[in-house]
Amino acid sequence: MAQSTERLFSLLSSLQSGRPMSGRELAARLDVDVRTVRRDIARLRDMGYRVDAGPGPHGAYELRASAAMPPLVLSDEEAVALVVGMALATARSGLTGTARSARGEDPAQSALGKLTRVLPRPLAATCRRVTEALTTSPEVTVPVDAGLLATLAQGAEQGRTAMLELSDGTTPEVQPHRLLLRRRRWYLLARAHDTWAVHRLDGIRSCTLTRTSFVPHPLTPGREAEELERLLPDRRIRVRIRFEADSAAVIDRFLNEEPDVVKDGPRHVILTARVDSLEWAAMLATLVDEAFTVLEPNELKQRCHTLARRLADA
Repeated sequence: MAQSTERLFSLLSSLQSGRPMSGRELAARLDVDVRTVRRDIARLRDMGYRVDAGPGPHGAYELRASAAMPPLVLSDEEAVALVVGMALATARSGLTGTARSARGEDPAQSALGKLTRVLPRPLAATCRRVTEALTTSPEVTVPVDAGLLATLAQGAEQGRTAMLELSDGTTPEVQPHRLLLRRRRWYLLARAHDTWAVHRLDGIRSCTLTRTSFVPHPLTPGREAEELERLLPDRRIRVRIRFEADSAAVIDRFLNEEPDVVKDGPRHVILTARVDSLEWAAMLATLVDEAFTVLEPNELKQRCHTLARRLADA
């Protein structure tokens, strides 16, 4: 039975390659005869997968999209990867539910629960062990409604304009281009009146897709990066600190600050990082349980001295 399930998974993976494959090609790939392939194709159809076959004895098989979601056939590695990804989404994505989507509960947590309930018991136990080992950054993503993400993604995919109601009371009609997750916040890159703009999703009260369609305005990766730099300039502060410590200890504390650590003699390293505030950099530096010297900027030295006085008076 296990061998049959594994073969069925391999067949489905082959069909998901995106191109039609003949019965002989599938049989050679799975190391079975063509009759077994036809039997397994019938099993996939019974499970709800839409597998089309070309005419004739050598017709090619092709997996089509279906209106109904058939049962998932996952390998152990895929199941673990999916569960871990959903667990991280629960902890760090900032997704929240609405009353109509998940009765107000966290949609990622709800979906994770549904998935683990249908996994085989040994695999579910493995996934629980893996997710228990996960640690997340204290810098949690600013919460955003999962329904809003879905609506804007649908607008970008279908080329339909979106009517936004912003927290400042304005109601612009925009052409959604893409969603962005940058420095713990969700953003929408959109176009309106031939001008690109970025909207913070936590500043959107409501969103409704209109019946007005638009032709997507493509951006090359380089051009998109230029627009984002103009609309979302990186205002983080560059700091350089010399630690009497090994690289691993420093990187561990500055993991979310794009750390660049180079050796500077025996048991000394120089850290270059970008931080949102000098106060945050001072606090992270003190969490490395070794001596350090601020190289730049000078204002960081002042923040460290202020923090030292406060800690001494605590």
